[in-house]
Amino acid sequence: MGGGALVLLRHGESEFNAAGVFTGLLDVDVTERGREQAALGARLLEAAGLAPERTWTSPMRRAAATTEILARELGLDPATVTPSWRLAERDYGSLTGVAKAEARERLGPEGYIAMRRTLEGSPGPVTEEQRAAWPAAPYVEEGSGLPTPGAGETLLEVMDRVAPLWTEIRAEIEAGRRVLVVGHGNSLRALCAVVDCLSPEEVQELNIPPGHPLVYAWSDGGLLPRGGRYLDEGAHAEVERIAAEGGT
Repeated sequence: MGGGALVLLRHGESEFNAAGVFTGLLDVDVTERGREQAALGARLLEAAGLAPERTWTSPMRRAAATTEILARELGLDPATVTPSWRLAERDYGSLTGVAKAEARERLGPEGYIAMRRTLEGSPGPVTEEQRAAWPAAPYVEEGSGLPTPGAGETLLEVMDRVAPLWTEIRAEIEAGRRVLVVGHGNSLRALCAVVDCLSPEEVQELNIPPGHPLVYAWSDGGLLPRGGRYLDEGAHAEVERIAAEGGT
């Protein structure tokens, strides 16, 4: 595949994904299944001729581990890989470390969907008692624009922090480079919302499965197709599964 392209890849399954827990800024590793998903993503990229010339990644452990596997499998030059705090996962505030089933009971079906899927739904800030019970340490990057872990973010706020990075990425794609972005379910949803100018309804319906590359090609001054295309048909079944569980 020639010319500029954008590839989005959600990190492989994390330890808390597997446990059904809201992870947010808690800094956990990938599972063995997550490592296999990352390796599959690398094979799909190689088969499609989409080995990236430039890679942007969230610096959080689960994304960094995914990126390391991709770099090893594809023989990427470390100098072409850049971490950015802007791609860190959404801060889930008071729901950080909470089981998703418990959160659904606490918020009710409508409140749960509003918090998790809409642009302006907020989890609210964590209490000190909740913070003390966190099952893992949070990711903190001094001097970044990330909130203090536990403050809580709306998806709209995540969009605001990924938008400046999109300006840099777009310039690289326009210059003809294949650019890979490794992020999280919500930082990638936010980036898709910016890239495709998604409506609130479209954002609510968007789910991105782990380990399945989502590809846009640069053509006639823009990215096509709108919404991108997955490199493997299995991705669509995973999208449906995630939607049935309440979404990314």
